[in-house]
Amino acid sequence: MNRRKFLSRGAAAGLMATPLAGLASTWQQQFHAGLEQHPWLYGYATAEQDQYKADVAFTGRWPERLTGTLFRNGPARHEIGDFRYRHWFAGDGMVHAYQVTPQGLKHQAKFVQTYKHVAETEAGRALYPGFASAPPDPLPVTSPDTINPANISVLHHHGKLLALWEAGSPWEIDAETLDTKGVYAFEDYTRGVPFSAHPRVEADGTLWNFGYLSQANLLVLWHIDASGKLKQIEKVAVDPITMVHDFVVTSKHIVIVLPPYHYEGEGAENFLDAHVWYPEQATRVLVVDKNDFSQQQWYELPAQWIFHFGNGWEDEAGVIRFDAARTDNPLVMVDTFRDLMSGKLTGATPSQHHHYQIDTKAKRISEAPMFGPFMDTEFPSVDPRVSCRQNQRLCLLSHDQSKPAAHINLNEVSMYSYQGDELQSFRYPDAEIPEEHIYVPDLEQPAERGGWVIGTALNWQTKQTKLNLFNADHVADGPIATATLPYGIPLGLHGKFVHG
Repeated sequence: MNRRKFLSRGAAAGLMATPLAGLASTWQQQFHAGLEQHPWLYGYATAEQDQYKADVAFTGRWPERLTGTLFRNGPARHEIGDFRYRHWFAGDGMVHAYQVTPQGLKHQAKFVQTYKHVAETEAGRALYPGFASAPPDPLPVTSPDTINPANISVLHHHGKLLALWEAGSPWEIDAETLDTKGVYAFEDYTRGVPFSAHPRVEADGTLWNFGYLSQANLLVLWHIDASGKLKQIEKVAVDPITMVHDFVVTSKHIVIVLPPYHYEGEGAENFLDAHVWYPEQATRVLVVDKNDFSQQQWYELPAQWIFHFGNGWEDEAGVIRFDAARTDNPLVMVDTFRDLMSGKLTGATPSQHHHYQIDTKAKRISEAPMFGPFMDTEFPSVDPRVSCRQNQRLCLLSHDQSKPAAHINLNEVSMYSYQGDELQSFRYPDAEIPEEHIYVPDLEQPAERGGWVIGTALNWQTKQTKLNLFNADHVADGPIATATLPYGIPLGLHGKFVHG
């Protein structure tokens, strides 16, 4: 099929031509039929409980000096009544706390009690349109936070735990009980202003973020200090506007990569289908001075799609360097993540990790692949103590495409060292699907020395979720400690580890 036609709004609108009421039950039935055939789709089933709680002992040995909590978030309610959401990113967010000590793991999880979640629970049906679908007889959307599912990531900053979405306010969560406190605003006038799920926090606690206002062709840039005080918020005109999931921050600049996936909202049934992919157009790269948002530079790269960046840094000569999991198109989001919700298996262009350079003085930009052509990558992570500064190590999930697996998800955790160009990987058993793994520093050691990698994985055969800990120097040796929960939880997205 012609990709341009497949990704066009017209093709997407044609898909929505089926009466919504009939499509709702059919979509749900198709998923459960697919689940019978491919049991690993259990990772995309709706949560079996509204909240979870368990105390579990570790097998292996947990380091004495490593204590803290891994907070995670992700869509977990994919169905309500006879309606099933049509995209992985649409489900209601569930926040998890994995509190770890050498004595064991305490786990708890609760749905974020957003306006949407509470109203739909009371009604017993879906009420609002979402990222890529709309239920029968939807209610009007009065603000972004009306439909905010708080389902992508978490941020622990200035003593607050915040559940994050793409296009609305953070939701504040009690870090001890995981009870929802309510919408969080840095200032009253910022309530409802888009605050993305991928803020960048420098080692001193300075926080940078962005958001996008598609209908207004605007980006929003945020600057917040370590105490949570809003230092600056500004709008940047971008026309045409596109969908942006993540960005890069260095010591001096903000870098936003804008793929040619343009918002053309007129006539679309939902937000995702309001975008059109133009593979013949360039990917624009916006470089903004952190000290003066009006100082901007523009560059161009070939058409590409990026979900996540690892890290960015800048040398004294003004050369910006960063890495990202890059694909040639957004098919994985437009096609794969939508089809999974109906129990279909659709392949997509793998994400291959690339290194980028921008010479801000010579006004040049370049990109180059980092690994072999068969390595699929995502969810890059670095030691937070070198965030926005030069890093030597990179943790990520991966998949060697030359070695088939029982499911289509990534199945390895890898650690890459820039010094020596060394990559080591641990492949999970086929019965387990790993989620994002993150680098956890050893605070008794200098940055990027020693440390650990922590992450969760779903065993779709036993229907149990695991928490695994790896020695960052010897990831290929496998977990040094594991805790297995007595239940399985739908696959989530992003998390943060908080020492203490």
